[in-house]
Amino acid sequence: METTVGQILVNENLPEDMRDYSRPLNKGTVQKLFSDLADRYPDKYSEISQHFHTLAQAAVTSYGREASLSLNSFRTPEKVKAIHAELTKKIQTVLDSPGKREEKDAKIIELTSSYIDKVTDTNYEEGLKENNPLALQVLSGSRGNKNQFRSLRGGDMLMVDHKERPIPIPVMASYSDGLDPVQYWAGAYGARKGAVSTKFATPKSGFLGKQLVLASHKLMVTEKDCGTTNGIPVEAQDADNEGAVLARGVGDFEPGTVLDPKILKKMGSKPILVRSPMTCQAEQGVCQKCAGVRERGGFPPIGDNIGIAAAQAISEPIGQGQLSAKHTGGQAGSGAKIKSGLDLVNQLVQVPKTFQGAAAISTVDGSVDSIENAPQGGLYVTVGGAQHWVPAGEELKVKKGEKVEAGDVLSSGIPNPSEIVQHKGIGEGRRYFMEQFRQTLSDNKFPAHRRNVELLARGLINHVRISDLDGPADTLPDDVVEYDDIVRKYEPRFGFKTLAPKRSVGLYLEKPILHYSIGTRITPKVAKTLDSHGVADVQAHADTPSFAPEMTRAMETLSHSPDWMVRMGGFHLKKGLTEAVHRSRASDAHSTSFIPALAQGTEFGSAPQGAGY
Repeated sequence: METTVGQILVNENLPEDMRDYSRPLNKGTVQKLFSDLADRYPDKYSEISQHFHTLAQAAVTSYGREASLSLNSFRTPEKVKAIHAELTKKIQTVLDSPGKREEKDAKIIELTSSYIDKVTDTNYEEGLKENNPLALQVLSGSRGNKNQFRSLRGGDMLMVDHKERPIPIPVMASYSDGLDPVQYWAGAYGARKGAVSTKFATPKSGFLGKQLVLASHKLMVTEKDCGTTNGIPVEAQDADNEGAVLARGVGDFEPGTVLDPKILKKMGSKPILVRSPMTCQAEQGVCQKCAGVRERGGFPPIGDNIGIAAAQAISEPIGQGQLSAKHTGGQAGSGAKIKSGLDLVNQLVQVPKTFQGAAAISTVDGSVDSIENAPQGGLYVTVGGAQHWVPAGEELKVKKGEKVEAGDVLSSGIPNPSEIVQHKGIGEGRRYFMEQFRQTLSDNKFPAHRRNVELLARGLINHVRISDLDGPADTLPDDVVEYDDIVRKYEPRFGFKTLAPKRSVGLYLEKPILHYSIGTRITPKVAKTLDSHGVADVQAHADTPSFAPEMTRAMETLSHSPDWMVRMGGFHLKKGLTEAVHRSRASDAHSTSFIPALAQGTEFGSAPQGAGY
């Protein structure tokens, strides 16, 4: 057996059946090692951990010289210098070419951004080949990361100003080389931004967290099983499927199967349908089966407010990430988004009139008729006679002649969730939001479990605007009401038809199916998705529904509650309470919201009526 002294010292402290003398000891394997240790030897975990602590103290005292630094540790690798030279040549070509200053700046930012990952990875790989102590620290997970190591030897590359806008001044000199005045000026923005972001981190992230909690606070577990066969399509190998309940059978696994790593491994790579809070049909709140197995190792008990727990689990890492902004010094990430971090997350839930960095989205069904240069820069993409503008620097996602549907994304950028909801309905809008929000958190290094984001999507995207006098009971045209409140009382309209998905194209759903909601227009893509999951028929109607889906700002979710006391827990109190008086809104201390019971001071914490106790 060939091994090292370090491996022998580590394995001596482990139980015999967990010893492995060839296992690489980096951040990932060490985390897994301690996780397995806790599962298999919980009674010995504390004692073994203490042994490792003592071993580490002895090792750094006796062998600290092995990690000492020299000037060579900070030298820029030749391969990184070659990449810098290549980028410099391309930037000079941009500067020498005709065009407006704004266009050149955009191209420089795009070019530099496209090289960030290349410089980062090359610098790190070269460091490992050299056995650079700093690179080995990053590899072990003990200190630092690839980006900080790049700053030391390969430069920050691109900085952002106080408004998260990338500065068109590439910083290719490393901290070891020293910066010229122009690069130092660009870097100074980042240093100030890091300091200021730290000061604002707690109030800004706290305010966002409060809004997320209010939006999802009514999602309490109220019953064991709502009995739905609906769910959301997900990739089978998504690690966040663990604990979810299978909505439709896959191979030998029947509906209702609780997914674990062994089962998921047998399912291959095809999409599967899992139960989700976004599609739960409980009378109030969410049922245990749609919530899935949670962090305590079982289905959440009835009365558990998983909505608040999910909102806090999402907002807490965002706050911690903002506090860590000082460590990045205002560096722009690859892709150089217009917004990032908390500002981007906040934009996704606030439905701003001007959505910065938005992707172009088709407003109609049809074929891509033409793609032409726009006089102000960027491109005009014409779909079915409707013209859509794609800003300069964004990548087209469609080709001439391609068929698209209203709500389809035409370019790179961030899809505005409110536009997706408007064109594709509540159900598809929730799924889009869940995927985009989850990706945004991942891109900004904010860890979040998918099923927590599903709860947030259910709470945030839950409103429709009444468009017909013959709409749902107790509503008037232009009222904004909760979709969940409509679903509970909804009966298919007279004249609905039960048809196969392909025969129902162009009609509107009268009953939720898969993740699609009532009122969703059945398009060829929707029909294809229904067919792929074995849906034999749907209930649909030829007439447009009496309401249109609408995503409201996180701040306004409680303002449209049918319970006037619930509105007291939110914002815009004067407007909300005045409307409640005009419309004689009532209140129910037994609802899934804690606000009425808390306001009245009676029965706080008791289960909602019909909650299944």
